[in-house]
Amino acid sequence: MKKKHVTPKYIKIALDIAYSIYNGDMKEGSKVSGRSTLASKYNVSPETIRRSIALLKDMNVVNVTEKSGISIISKEQAYQFIQNFKTKDHVAKLKDETNKLILEKLELEKNINENIQSIIDYSYQLKNIGLIYPFELEILKDSPIIENTISSTNFWQKTKATIIGIKRTKNLIISPGPHLAFKENDIILFVGTDGVYQNVENFVNPKTKPL
Repeated sequence: MKKKHVTPKYIKIALDIAYSIYNGDMKEGSKVSGRSTLASKYNVSPETIRRSIALLKDMNVVNVTEKSGISIISKEQAYQFIQNFKTKDHVAKLKDETNKLILEKLELEKNINENIQSIIDYSYQLKNIGLIYPFELEILKDSPIIENTISSTNFWQKTKATIIGIKRTKNLIISPGPHLAFKENDIILFVGTDGVYQNVENFVNPKTKPL
């Protein structure tokens, strides 16, 4: 699992300086304290300060020379630096949140599939004591749904049945997705209310009506 996005110290310091410039606490044309003084102020190493100042220099917020030291050159660029960071930080946070949601989705799908498998297993074992039992229906060779997907056939809308599995040769496909295409001799496992079996049979293997 990826670590949560954390803003590095040198970026936080660069932002703090940029905010000071934009708010008018530090004026254009004035000097910024030396690296050693800044390192002491922010309780970081001089290397961290060097990286902070390099960011501001790259954005033309400050100018750095050996003789003059660090000079503030643009309040407008300080504002632009702040806005650029907000955009990048927002995108980074969105990526973190998206990664977290993807992991949660995968875990949820795993739990759903495990529960469906358990329902199928138990219903076969205990079908005579009143528990839910999935219906089964084989897709015959003349079925109009062959090579069509679950989604494209509007299976639930047309039958009011919920597909919980597909038996295909020796394999059992648990909780098939909407893009799974039906094949000849597939056995559909489904659940639903009274009359749903007849709905599915008429839809999957119609005697006279087309799909």
